[in-house]
Amino acid sequence: MKLTLDHTQRLNLHALLGAQRADVGSIRAIWAIQDRLALDADEERALELKREIVAGQERAVWNPALSVQQKQFDMTDAEVTHIRAALETWASYGVNVDRLWLEPLIEHILARAADLA
Repeated sequence: MKLTLDHTQRLNLHALLGAQRADVGSIRAIWAIQDRLALDADEERALELKREIVAGQERAVWNPALSVQQKQFDMTDAEVTHIRAALETWASYGVNVDRLWLEPLIEHILARAADLA
């Protein structure tokens, strides 16, 4: 499956995947997805990305007035399954705040899931 993601989707999906609880094999698979989604140093500088620790958890913050080019990813069915599970089990979405980055991703992933069924 091809996914075209903007920087907000990449950063939030990276965080969402990182919050998953899983067995060691799944954790390694999730790390591999996170490594692929991660912004490179030039993209981080272009967004003025900073990482901060809040309540013991790392979070990324960036200048919302800045952006970088969307990037396309070729995801395997197994990777899509991990992403789908993360999307379906996450319970802390902000209905309005997350809609811009989350809605297109959910539509694309769930449409793909229907094709695989």
